[in-house]
Amino acid sequence: MKTIKDFIYFDYEKAKSLQSQLGGGLLNEITRAFESESGGNSELGFDLKIVSAKTGLNDREKTVKTEKLEIYHELLNDIESKLFESNTLKELNTEFDNTFNDFLEKVPKYTYVKATGWCTFEDYKRFTNVLENFNEIQRLIFGSAHENNPEILNLKKEIDGKKKSLKRAHNQKEINQLKVTEKKFDEIIQQLSGTNLLDETFVERIKVFMSTFNPNRLNFKLIPFDDFPEFQIMSNLKNEFLVNGSFENVIYTYGSRPNIKLTIFGIITSCPQLIDERVKPSDEFNYIDETELTEEKVYEKAFGGVFNAIQGLEKFFEVYYPKVSVSPIGIYREIVI
Repeated sequence: MKTIKDFIYFDYEKAKSLQSQLGGGLLNEITRAFESESGGNSELGFDLKIVSAKTGLNDREKTVKTEKLEIYHELLNDIESKLFESNTLKELNTEFDNTFNDFLEKVPKYTYVKATGWCTFEDYKRFTNVLENFNEIQRLIFGSAHENNPEILNLKKEIDGKKKSLKRAHNQKEINQLKVTEKKFDEIIQQLSGTNLLDETFVERIKVFMSTFNPNRLNFKLIPFDDFPEFQIMSNLKNEFLVNGSFENVIYTYGSRPNIKLTIFGIITSCPQLIDERVKPSDEFNYIDETELTEEKVYEKAFGGVFNAIQGLEKFFEVYYPKVSVSPIGIYREIVI
């Protein structure tokens, strides 16, 4: 079955490492041809933005980008072919041939997987930015919708006047008056529109939580089976491997929740089970009396408890049964021809 691919994401570093372990011949040929064309300044992985800065948006840049995409296609096709031949790569959409439970029993034995399904992108940096500006966006939208309301008009004028006054001189009394007026404006907006503004303290706490445990994270979720949405593939994407340069370009093409099924290819990195049978380092203290611990062991146990608490918070962002985590090599739209 022959297919063509529209790449969204390609981890060239992982692909290069994997291909070299599988044989390496094709990569060496492509690399030499590419170096000859580009003048020997780079080995496939150069940053296209550097080319853009030096030459501008001309035909040469377009040619280089096209060649790079062609290399992605050849490299991925070669890797997939070799892994399929060795029965290392499993196509999940065809592996589900009995019951859900039977399928889930097989999943922990898989390593490299490929799956096609409905998906969504979750950009936590964008989420935090929207959250930070959510109330101002609400004020703009609903304030404009009710701009003919006399009370809204008067409050807008009063707020503008106080802000102009504060630019001339910093006065704590006027700052407090401005806050009172803005609160009154918010209350009227909420009454007229039926919306609710977020509590500013809540917003700040969410921002602290996100910046501590999940800064600048870009998630990808894919559901291979329409009738089994509980089983999801979760991936964390690196911005530098987005083929079109940024997540904004993905939004403008496929959207944050595409209405076309996409394909992911990668290696399973986390496969939680219904019963967690892992042994924790802290288990060594389960059968030791506190009075028998040396001073070093007391400190080790205390620090271990702190890390256990942190791991508990990190569970907010970890996959859980029956989901699996996959480190992606490629994400693309695959078209059978």
